[in-house]
Amino acid sequence: MKTYQSGTNEKKKNFFKRHWHAFVVVAAIIVVALVVTLSVVLTLPNSEPVDVPVDQPPIDEPTAEVKTVLPMAGATIGLDYSYDKLSYWETLEDWRVHPAIDFVGEGDVFAVRDGKVTSIDRHTALEGTVVTITHDDGYVSIYKSLGDVLSVDVGNTVKAGDKIGTTSKSMLTEVKTGAHLHLEMTKDGKPIDPATVLPLNEDK
Repeated sequence: MKTYQSGTNEKKKNFFKRHWHAFVVVAAIIVVALVVTLSVVLTLPNSEPVDVPVDQPPIDEPTAEVKTVLPMAGATIGLDYSYDKLSYWETLEDWRVHPAIDFVGEGDVFAVRDGKVTSIDRHTALEGTVVTITHDDGYVSIYKSLGDVLSVDVGNTVKAGDKIGTTSKSMLTEVKTGAHLHLEMTKDGKPIDPATVLPLNEDK
């Protein structure tokens, strides 16, 4: 029994002698890991917790308001918008839809919103001189019965209130109305009542 214990102790001593370098490497790794951990912990900023209100709503960025103006000053409303029912056209002496508002009177015509002049049709057979302006958000304004002299060209960028031209009697289908602006508007390609966009009085 004593001989067996002595042999075991001898084997343990020989094991440590043969693998002493492995123990040194492991010990070194442990020391380096401790040093790195302490360095990170000691260099962390001493920050205090910040309370974030849970029910606080997100902050909305201010949006630019779209400026809309009347296409004429001092004009009166003639034939009003009627796309879902028939209106009597005095010149044609019949009933049909009228997808526009007629601003009756002689005077300057202005862009109702910022936009770009996308087309000009001069001396059309029935609608006179026509200017089309494309706006943001799918809106388009169409100015008919204008005079020959225009203040814009195709491709021009205009601001709300910029002069486009003047009224005339060039729209033959409404010639009995006299000098006036026949204003149509569309949204995403569909006719809309300009009154839903323009700052008109309720008792127009």
